[in-house]
Amino acid sequence: MNELNIGKRFRLLCPEGFREMSEQERGALNMMGQGDTLCLTNEEGHMVVSMGWKDVNAVSAFLLRIIRPVTSVEASVNQAMAPYGYRKETGLTRQIGGQDAQGFRFTYTAGVPMVGESYVIREGRSLTFFHVYVRAAQRSEGLAQWNRLLDAVEPL
Repeated sequence: MNELNIGKRFRLLCPEGFREMSEQERGALNMMGQGDTLCLTNEEGHMVVSMGWKDVNAVSAFLLRIIRPVTSVEASVNQAMAPYGYRKETGLTRQIGGQDAQGFRFTYTAGVPMVGESYVIREGRSLTFFHVYVRAAQRSEGLAQWNRLLDAVEPL
């Protein structure tokens, strides 16, 4: 298994059944301007996982003290997925790599019904993003696999 570094904060062993996407494959995705990104795919499970990270400037860091980062991420996902019937299902919280993460689950239709989850972790001026997109027909298995993947994220 490949060890993947998620920015300078986390690492993950590429789970069985997944492979890292090529630059060309990543370029075909709408990454919502989230800085550097690492993407994995599981073709058999019809899943795409993206993990992004970026540092924000002082003004943005100040605003993130007022506006929760997950609110900003949700607005970005909503805007990107609006043409596909984006609908938020629920807010989520969990630990990822020993850090508190806030997130949300949503549905949309991009040719086929899909379900997604997004999480964000803020530490100072650094943000780390975790997203999954899975076909709704594989929802239970896909989200269980997603949770195992998140459980395997470790701090560097």
